[in-house]
Amino acid sequence: MPKRPDIEIRTGVRAKELRFGRVPEGKLRFFGDPDHESSSEVERDNIPAEPEADVTYRDVGVRWTVLQRIVHPTDPPEEP
Repeated sequence: MPKRPDIEIRTGVRAKELRFGRVPEGKLRFFGDPDHESSSEVERDNIPAEPEADVTYRDVGVRWTVLQRIVHPTDPPEEP
């Protein structure tokens, strides 16, 4: 996202222990009008990208960032 975002959300959570009863499913989707450019990033501490069910993870943390820029139909096109 080359231009500055219109919306920026950052949040995080920490826990001493975390255990999933089933493997979490996650898919982030952005939609709506007007058009937009979106990106997100997840940083994990002591949790693998694909966690397993019935495994206890200790001293965990997750930080999540979402950036979104509104694209108006009259905006000039981006230069490469």
